[in-house]
Amino acid sequence: MIEKLTYKLFGFTEPDVRKALSEIGISPLMVEERCLDAKVVFTVDSAEREHTIESFYRRFPGAVYADGDQTLAGAVIERLRLYGKTVSVAESLTGGMITSALVDIPGCSECLMEGAVTYSNAAKVNRLGVNPQTIAEFGAVSSQVACQMASGLIRTGVSLAVSTTGIAGPGGGSDAKPVGLVYIGVADEVKCSATECRFEGTRQEIRTLATNTALFLLWKKSIKPIDFDNMVIE
Repeated sequence: MIEKLTYKLFGFTEPDVRKALSEIGISPLMVEERCLDAKVVFTVDSAEREHTIESFYRRFPGAVYADGDQTLAGAVIERLRLYGKTVSVAESLTGGMITSALVDIPGCSECLMEGAVTYSNAAKVNRLGVNPQTIAEFGAVSSQVACQMASGLIRTGVSLAVSTTGIAGPGGGSDAKPVGLVYIGVADEVKCSATECRFEGTRQEIRTLATNTALFLLWKKSIKPIDFDNMVIE
């Protein structure tokens, strides 16, 4: 019996996905990718189903966020609801794109508390409690500011917070901080971690890449890692 499977994964370009699939013997019916968010469709024989799916997950460790045609935002909301967590969002260069993506998902009201577009330095200081000295020393586009933005929302009592700050272009970059440099902060009640990203593309592409990456990092923060040795394929 032949079955068609659909998976969504993040962090790979279409050529990279196709190359990786060929290495594990999968010939996809479709690979679609936009701004590192990929959809993969392939068929599998029932006799090889378990082995093929396990090989697929092992080839893309930590990157597969949905077994079906689900959006990144949909996967985030599903996990937050499942684990009873809440989230708030602080956005600079993404300007509300993350919050908008989450609001598109039915049921988001159970877990999405707020989205704050703190584009100016003054807004970061006044709304989120970012230390002005931190901005003066490291700049608004920095890991330190990204973490203070997210931590400012954690203090409002949510389980998780995500923040973005960066340079979307086409101007405003420098040798030290070029266009496409983005910092994404993800915080919980215990700590905040900031991820540095170097994106390329138009202003809109950079903002979409930042949005997608922030959603994926938030998804990873909201789940438990997959135990491949004890994985059950249903």
